[in-house]
Amino acid sequence: MSEQTNGALCAVPGGRIRYEILNPDAPGTPVVTVHGGPGTPHDYLRPLADLLPGHPVVVYDQLGCGRSERPADPSLWRLDRFVDELAALLAELGLPRFHLLGHSFGTMIAGEYALRGGPHRPEWLVLVSPVLSVRKYEDDMRQLLFRLPPDTAQGLTDALRTGRYDTPEYVDAAMVFAERHMCRTEWPDTLLDATMDTAAAVRDTMWGRTEFQVTGNLRSYTCTDRLGGLSADTLILCGEHDFVPPRAGQAYARAIPGADTAVIAGASHMPHLEAPELFAKELLARIDAGHK
Repeated sequence: MSEQTNGALCAVPGGRIRYEILNPDAPGTPVVTVHGGPGTPHDYLRPLADLLPGHPVVVYDQLGCGRSERPADPSLWRLDRFVDELAALLAELGLPRFHLLGHSFGTMIAGEYALRGGPHRPEWLVLVSPVLSVRKYEDDMRQLLFRLPPDTAQGLTDALRTGRYDTPEYVDAAMVFAERHMCRTEWPDTLLDATMDTAAAVRDTMWGRTEFQVTGNLRSYTCTDRLGGLSADTLILCGEHDFVPPRAGQAYARAIPGADTAVIAGASHMPHLEAPELFAKELLARIDAGHK
């Protein structure tokens, strides 16, 4: 693989995406990353390159966000098209071996890609803070709401009832939640920039306007009944305080043949930013184990 300094463009269904290969000369098996969102650029995953210095790390912005093209066609914002997009990128890269790491919404894309099978299969499938059942996700969110301070919980439930997400009460409550369950350390610029640059059209079409309730076209998504069909070695990582709680990750792992789990102590939804050394230790213990 040649070094990508400003990234390169890849044709995918609906347009072109920009990707980049970090640590291009590293000798290890490349790690292809799939960012969350929907509509949030990849920037917050770039620190993975520093955690995995022995591996090339592929990052890309999904169509509609970041430095990729942003077509004004809402029919493109479907999960199956994003899976096709990943398949097109992997075909472009032509990697003989690779690991696939998805985060949050990106675990839907990575998981569906792995479930398809086909000639380009990951050696390790790494699902960080996985959302593999929207119903389960919303149930877990409700449980967390019950444990918040009363004023915070009221601010969130009022917004869910009225659909008003621009009130000071909601903004303050969402910040309290984010500091507990999204990222418990000072937010680095990569995370702040990615969050601020989220493409609202993609987010609202697929997910909805708030983390706490899914109203978009993913609202009925689940793949839990198909997880037994995953053939790649699978690692599920969650933060101790993640809004995708460790018990959810462990339940998913029980449905996947031979899957492994790891809980990152003290972290929440961004364990690679909150506890980078622990995260890297758990990840490298698998992908560098050499039993493939």
